[in-house]
Amino acid sequence: MSSGEKTQTGSQSGRSDIRKGIENAKVVQFPEANQGSAKAQEVSEDRRFIYRDDGIWRRNGDGAPFFLCGSVEVLGESRDEAGQNWGLLLAWRDRDGHRHEEAFARALFAGDGNEIRTRLADGGLTLGAGAKAKAAFLEWLASLQSSQRARSVTRIGWHRFGGGDVFVLPDETLGETSERVVLQTLDREASLFGVAGTVEDWKIQIGALCMKNSRLVFAASCAFAAPLLGLLGEEGGGISFKGSSRLGKSTALRVAASVCGGTPQNGAGGYIRSWRSTGNGIESTALASCDVLLPLDEIGQLDPREAGEVAYLLSNGQGKARASRTGGARTVARFRILFLSTGELGLADLNREAGKATKAGQEVRFADLPADAGHGQGLFEHVHDHDTPDAFARHLRVVTGQYFGAPLRAFLHRLTQDLAQSGNEVVQDRLRVRMGEIMREWLHPYPEASGQVRSVAARFAMVAAAGELATQYGLTGWEHDTPTVMAGICFEAWLAERGTVGRREDEQAVAQLRDFIAKNGEARFERWVDPAQGDAAQSEESQPPGERFRTQNRAGWKRWMKGDGGRYEWRYFLTAEGMSEALAGLNRRNAVQTLIETGYLLPGKVKNSAVISPPGHRNVRAYEVKASILGTEEGDR
Repeated sequence: MSSGEKTQTGSQSGRSDIRKGIENAKVVQFPEANQGSAKAQEVSEDRRFIYRDDGIWRRNGDGAPFFLCGSVEVLGESRDEAGQNWGLLLAWRDRDGHRHEEAFARALFAGDGNEIRTRLADGGLTLGAGAKAKAAFLEWLASLQSSQRARSVTRIGWHRFGGGDVFVLPDETLGETSERVVLQTLDREASLFGVAGTVEDWKIQIGALCMKNSRLVFAASCAFAAPLLGLLGEEGGGISFKGSSRLGKSTALRVAASVCGGTPQNGAGGYIRSWRSTGNGIESTALASCDVLLPLDEIGQLDPREAGEVAYLLSNGQGKARASRTGGARTVARFRILFLSTGELGLADLNREAGKATKAGQEVRFADLPADAGHGQGLFEHVHDHDTPDAFARHLRVVTGQYFGAPLRAFLHRLTQDLAQSGNEVVQDRLRVRMGEIMREWLHPYPEASGQVRSVAARFAMVAAAGELATQYGLTGWEHDTPTVMAGICFEAWLAERGTVGRREDEQAVAQLRDFIAKNGEARFERWVDPAQGDAAQSEESQPPGERFRTQNRAGWKRWMKGDGGRYEWRYFLTAEGMSEALAGLNRRNAVQTLIETGYLLPGKVKNSAVISPPGHRNVRAYEVKASILGTEEGDR
């Protein structure tokens, strides 16, 4: 290996040095730094660099060596299953002696190196200053090689390698594989999965207070349910606690967050994210929360224009398709999300504010659960030894700031053990059977329940089954059936808020047509009054109300005629364009069939419409709607 040449200024000479460093590198035995282990790692050594106890130095020709950085240990090289995303796994100690480990993508070495230097400096590593030291530092990184290997992943959550499942957190990988698995991203976010206290602390200080409170038990069970999405193949989605302020919605969110993690500064509250973001921001947040609960506070901060799209984005688990700088397609972000939200408004309220209709699919993926438990204490049914709901909420805020993060790690540890010992299929079948039992119990009184209701019931049942599993693992301190009973109470509350066990589109079809006629009955429906005949002309009830407005932008006609009961009423005839406008956002064919089944639309011979001949027109095809859709016998007077 040739000796180091004098460092040249200019980008061309710098790239030449890096190429030479890679070509001249060789694999040697390099002892681990500051680890005290007898085992040595194989890393590359370049004679241009000097390794000392106080750090790494660069030879400078005939001059004195200059300092690059503090002591760094090379643990190995990382790459994904496709042989991409190569990186280096480095370890070092900060000025307080604390050990840091992080995987850095080699793509970070391709630029000016500022990003990797910033991350190392943020971790307490001492770096040499000046352009000369920076250029030589990149030379040193480019020269490193190791025979040790690790698997790199770009997101947290479940990953399968060699037939085994592991769960990756920013600072820990749970499960057994033949190789070490590391999280390696181009951008680093501060880890929110902090741990304070033990599982026993959480059970005594928080879990015990959830007892007898359906929303608190349900919220905590959601945190255990999120890792089951991928294992069970369930769709993503979420639940939002909806209700007025000061009910305790944020307290429930903190309880759920305390299962997962937190930060030293804010306790479990540090794990909670905000809805105050763009759609792109929510996408990056979702990617950083794959397979774990995503708590989002106050949906009212979300732009109403993006609410519907965000609901689909979080539940479908797929980000937007974007073009790269060269015009090609970027890799689409993929994730699995179970989110828990709070807000005074629901998804339908936000869509209404934005002037959009709420699709049934959005409503299923984003289930609004009434936060008020109906016991005069806001979200709570029982405040235990506290005098008021407010005092109880303040106490929960204190304890969730002291104990957090341990239950999720213990749950994942036990779950990965179960998967390794029993196999995926056995664990999956056991959970699916239990979910089926829970759903049958809940839906037994509703044999006519639609697929939409059953889909939400499946999500609630998964939450209940997860709570039972965590209780079986000894992580909650609850009775075995507590999660199912409390989740059942929440499901009934959601169903009561929804108002029907049928398809939402059926209700929407009637509501939209009713609203369209009520708003436009006089302004956009031209009057159609037949010439008076015989004694009928003398009857007061046979005469229509006086005209108040002139019809513009006609959507159809309103004909004064006898109804089913023999009384005179308006009968509405909508043109095809008018019906399409009235049913905007719905599947027109299905909506028309629903209107026929409910008796509001009279079926015609061709495509459920009939040919009519209003005054001044001939052979117009229209849909005939009864006045009873407006909810009064007289219709729109």
